[in-house]
Amino acid sequence: MGERQKAGEMTEVLASQRYNAHLVPEDGTLTCSNPGTYVLRFDNTYSFIHAKKVNFTVEVLLPDKASEEKMNQLGAVTPK
Repeated sequence: MGERQKAGEMTEVLASQRYNAHLVPEDGTLTCSNPGTYVLRFDNTYSFIHAKKVNFTVEVLLPDKASEEKMNQLGAVTPK
């Protein structure tokens, strides 16, 4: 199966949420404490009749020293 897993075998790190982005643009961050493959999923099933336009940016940043020390204190695994 490799890096591609079935959805039922994946660990959800952030629950699905519904946003009213047509009223206010959404912005946010997610800090991934553990190395691995992370999947971004956009779901339009609640309004499949109306198409949506999604713009997003993903940045992968290595932790700075302060963040790395904090993650070590919390017992998180950091990349070498």
